[in-house]
Amino acid sequence: MLRSLVGSEMCIRDRVSTQSTGEARMRCCPTLGVLLPVILIALTLVSPGSASSFTVAAQSCTTSQYYDSSSFTCVQCATNQVATSDGFSCECSAGYKWDLTSTSSGVASPKCSSCPQASAAHRTICQTCDSSTTGYDSATGECTCASGGLVETDEAGSYRTYKSCVTCTAGSLLTNSVCVLCNDPRMTASTSTCTCTSDYVQINSVCLHQETANNLQASYPSSDAYTVTYNDLVSAAGSFQSSITSATISSWFYEAGVNCTRGEGTQWCQMLANMCVLNNYYKTHPTCTLFISLSNSAFSGFSGWTTSVGFLYFADTTVLTDTSLVTKYEFTEDTASQISIVLASYAFNGTFLGWRTLDTQLALCGGEYDDITEWQSFGTFKRWTCDVDINRIFRVNDTIFYDPYFIDSDGTYYPMPVIVENYRDASGNQPNDNQNAYYFQAKDDFPSTAQLVRRFFIVDNLSGRITNGYSTPDVVQVLAKAAILNHLRDPSDPG
Repeated sequence: MLRSLVGSEMCIRDRVSTQSTGEARMRCCPTLGVLLPVILIALTLVSPGSASSFTVAAQSCTTSQYYDSSSFTCVQCATNQVATSDGFSCECSAGYKWDLTSTSSGVASPKCSSCPQASAAHRTICQTCDSSTTGYDSATGECTCASGGLVETDEAGSYRTYKSCVTCTAGSLLTNSVCVLCNDPRMTASTSTCTCTSDYVQINSVCLHQETANNLQASYPSSDAYTVTYNDLVSAAGSFQSSITSATISSWFYEAGVNCTRGEGTQWCQMLANMCVLNNYYKTHPTCTLFISLSNSAFSGFSGWTTSVGFLYFADTTVLTDTSLVTKYEFTEDTASQISIVLASYAFNGTFLGWRTLDTQLALCGGEYDDITEWQSFGTFKRWTCDVDINRIFRVNDTIFYDPYFIDSDGTYYPMPVIVENYRDASGNQPNDNQNAYYFQAKDDFPSTAQLVRRFFIVDNLSGRITNGYSTPDVVQVLAKAAILNHLRDPSDPG
């Protein structure tokens, strides 16, 4: 089960169930304090006759004026100065440099002295125009180029005594005197911008196949695709919006969707799958709807498992009554068979991180290794409950996604079903909610309408990021209850 909690600086949420003999339970009880600043404002009342007034100037001064934010007026720059690009101060005009040897009690900044030719961008040194330029233009106070752009620093960033003209190769742009590659190899560079080539459209900072991107944008509008809804939100700071616009999803959905649709790498499809998991497998969410449409074949006898795309949803619950596993368990007073479960692990961007043995991943309570892995011994019952420090949890590394596999005694890997109790179907029903049978659910306890899935996470600190893809999340999803359930059968009774 997943729980979502919201605090003054974040929210949280819970989730996940898997299967086997032991059982671990985590109870998430964060304590978040909110410090509210107190602002005291002293007001002096004056009679109308003694009051004075002033006019606030529009923030649109001339190029020779700067906007004084203390008096809200346009102020004239000194001689040989112009307003800076933001309009809030002045700088020396082109062809002039700051004269740091001069002082004046009448101005806040030093005077500007003329250069023989050009001045550097920071206006602290003078520079000449070398032979690669077409010379110095006194009207603009700058060196000119027949083609390309001006460079005034070396590759290490140190300012030279001269300016040069440089033409960058195709696909790179002159930035801060250095040729920098455009963000996408399918871009070409003009004088000041990188643009996508024909048949491609720029979304965020990358070029995507235009026809495919247009189709996805028409089928899955950004207003729907970028929204993440937390139905089981628990707030430690009062009310909170249960739906947010996720900066993480908005940065990657169309790129992953287009590239997965066009078969440009399994990693993109795994990334799309991860976004669906962050949305708790809601089939009506664009991340899940698109993934389902692309995973419409079968692999190894499992419907919905498509090569090069992935596997998220079991078609039905018949896997719970599958008798194809051949592992036999036994235990005595001194020894017991070991339960072998491994996890295929993935980063959010779809990178396969390798195989990991399932041992301590679900033990958010911590503890001694031998104790928290004792559940791996057949016939052992383990249960843990604890309070979890949410502030510690949500600051861990970015979310890792896991696909559990049972290793049968013949060495084959069997994809284990995951039951997310928070899952909701298109009608808002919760077919997996089986809280009245928390311990030792029999395989028949789950209704035929239950939705079995493949992938889970322990902590989601990605989907709740609002400002940008690297900001502190406003909402965090955290595993609150996990149970590993094994259903045994008598070898003499194959049913």
